[in-house]
Amino acid sequence: MSTKDNVLSSLKSLTEGEFLSGEELALSCSVSRAAIWKAIKSLQDEGYTIEAVTNRGYRIISSPDKLSEAGIADYLSKNGISGVNIFTFEEIDSTNSEAKRRSATAGAFRDAEGNLTEKSKSLHISLFASESQTGGKGRLGRTFISPKDTGVYFSLLYSPKKGVKNPSLYTAAAAVAVKRSVSKLYGEEAKIKWVNDIFLCGKKISGILVEGITNFETGIIDAAVVGIGINIRKNHNLSGEITKIIGSIEESKSAKEEKLPEVSKNELVAEVTKNLIQLYDSFENPENSAVKSEMINEYRASSMLTGQKVTVNPVAGSNFNSYSAKVKGISEEIKLLVEDDSGKIHELSSGEVSLHSYDFV
Repeated sequence: MSTKDNVLSSLKSLTEGEFLSGEELALSCSVSRAAIWKAIKSLQDEGYTIEAVTNRGYRIISSPDKLSEAGIADYLSKNGISGVNIFTFEEIDSTNSEAKRRSATAGAFRDAEGNLTEKSKSLHISLFASESQTGGKGRLGRTFISPKDTGVYFSLLYSPKKGVKNPSLYTAAAAVAVKRSVSKLYGEEAKIKWVNDIFLCGKKISGILVEGITNFETGIIDAAVVGIGINIRKNHNLSGEITKIIGSIEESKSAKEEKLPEVSKNELVAEVTKNLIQLYDSFENPENSAVKSEMINEYRASSMLTGQKVTVNPVAGSNFNSYSAKVKGISEEIKLLVEDDSGKIHELSSGEVSLHSYDFV
């Protein structure tokens, strides 16, 4: 970490009323007092209110709600998660794209025995988070609107030992990770729209895009890039039909009735990432099969489509027409089970389903 991030982490670890002197900070960071002063000034420029008291030192009075590597790492550490490579950005084209660019430098992620290669060790379990995206992506080539100050946008790069066998399982785990985080931090029970959207109070607050990195030599999907966008605050620049679909956490029922808990962007990203890593790590260990089963059951129980009448729409390039069906449930493989008007059961592994005259985005 940089001196600034080290100083920030040290000051955030203080209990109420405590101070850290410039000398103590310089010693812990192995830098000069001048470098500490420069770091303090840089933090103040970023919006941190830092009190400086002669013969006592520094302490943080208030913090801006901005993503930071140190801030995310601090929350992860408090939850027993370490070893995550964290990269934060003010603005980027797409966190998924950045993860794929970095992965291109690694070549193969694992050798024939399933061990991480030297180049991939610094990429496995890497987190890329941004305040905004200029080219956010959704499924089927759609745009994911990612403006500044309304949400968080992040991607986790994860390379399982034997490759990604069931991409839908990784998407489902991401949906459950977001749902659990919203419940824990905000006290809101979100719903999941198969396969990759999170809804709150009838509106979409989060989208998930899982992309694979394939080893062309072996044909194995070496790693998953799990992209997640969460709308925290209302986007006042949206207008028209899309406002019927897109919502935010601040527009939830609780937010309308009482003040929501104050949750920083760093805490939200860290909480989702913690849940993701714990779920993905459990997939690696057969002894933790109960964790996987619990996740799938939670995904099913949270489905907003089960029992609903929907329109099944074809994926581009397929040769079937749209048809009406009733959703019967979700399989162990995260396939949507629907019954058409003739009584035939279909297992959908892809495609789009809509509940209204407009399609969800």
